[in-house]
Formats: sequence, structure tokens, C-alpha cells
Amino acid sequence: MIRVCLFGAGGRMGRAVLEALATESDIEVVDAVDTPNQAGNLAGDHMLVADGESAGTSADVWVDVSLREAAIKHSKRAATLNIPILIGATGFSETEIETLNSLNTAVIYAPNLSPGVNLLFSLMPHMRNILGKGYDVAVHEIHHHHKLDAPSGTAKRLAEGISLEGENVQITSLRLGENVGEHKIYFTSEGEEIQITHRAHSRLAFAAGVAPAVRFLHGKKSGNYSMSDVLGLNWQKS
Repeated sequence: MIRVCLFGAGGRMGRAVLEALATESDIEVVDAVDTPNQAGNLAGDHMLVADGESAGTSADVWVDVSLREAAIKHSKRAATLNIPILIGATGFSETEIETLNSLNTAVIYAPNLSPGVNLLFSLMPHMRNILGKGYDVAVHEIHHHHKLDAPSGTAKRLAEGISLEGENVQITSLRLGENVGEHKIYFTSEGEEIQITHRAHSRLAFAAGVAPAVRFLHGKKSGNYSMSDVLGLNWQKS
């Protein structure tokens, strides 16, 4: 049995992760952690415990879907304890991402945990290399109005994937109602247009990648990994 500590368990994404992991026979959430003012509340079948130095010490793998500042703190503590960590929080600066990627433990930083979105991350550079500079490219994304960062980490990663030689890819963002998440990639030339859309119908789409990532990290002592490693999507650019 793989023991998991989940940070941010009381939030929307945290509750979706708890629901997803509840169906896994080989994974057990031993600590569902949130802010001290949430301690004692229920998230699904789990009683939330307060975030602190003792949280997660009995776990084999940490999963963090909390907020940016808390995730930085948790990741540094995971490195001190040599516990592998999956980071699904977003909104990090480039410097903070460098910090996450240089931690002395096994780390997956994933701005999006959906298998479908990670397939797009892998495919987009290949599409752009084949289509070349004759196409204008852009990314459009929509999320719920509670989301703090705009553009989203997913939109930024998609834009990086379709950028040739450091070009500035257009990203437009909307924050509307309770939209779970929609990303659209455009490839447009004088003669044609290709649109690729990923639309999440529930947060379970994002939570679906957590179990395979936990299994991948279990037992690893060090290394900087991605969801492409987890899902076997590390194709080389052509």
C-alpha cells in the first residue's frame, strides 16, 4: 500500500483528488491536510488536519494541490525529509519553478494533471515543427472566476510547446462562472485553420493523473520528472 499525504485537500481540486484516489486499491491517503482554520472539517471521508511540521511524515509520497506559497514550503520540507512529491499547484514564477526543479528529492511539477492535456503538451511541438512558420499560432483558455493566475500554467505550457525560436505566442484568458477549464490551440495560415480543444467537464479529469504519478514516484529518491515520464509521452522532437 502506498501512503499519500495530500496538501490542499479541502479545496475543489483536493476533494476531486480524494474522490479519485478512493477508487485505487493500492493507494491510501493517510493525511488530508489544509490550512489550520479548516482542520476538523470533512473532505469526503477524510478529516482535515492542520498544515504543520508533523503533517505527512508517515507518508510515502506527497501530493500538493494547495496554493503557490504553501507548495513551495511543502516541497522544500519534502526534500529535507527525502519524500517524493507531486506538485499540482500553479502560478509559480520562473525562479520558483527552477527551485522546484532543483530539489534534492524526486519531484514532478505538473501545471495540469489531466492525461489528455499532457498528451497535448507532448503533441504540440511536433505539430508546430511539421506545420512550420507559415502558420500563425495562438492559445485561448477559460477557467472559473475563482482561479487566481491568468494566463493559466497550462496555457503557458501549451504556448511554449508551439513557439518556434522563442517567438511570443498569443495567449488570451477568460475567467467566467464555474468553468472547470477549456484550452484551445489555433494553427492558422492563409489557406486553412486547425483548432484543437481540450474541455474538462469536471475536476476528475485533472485528478485522473494523480494515481499513476504517485505510483511512478513511489520508491524514487531523486530526480526531476514530468507527467510525460509518467504517461510514456517523452517522444523526441523531430
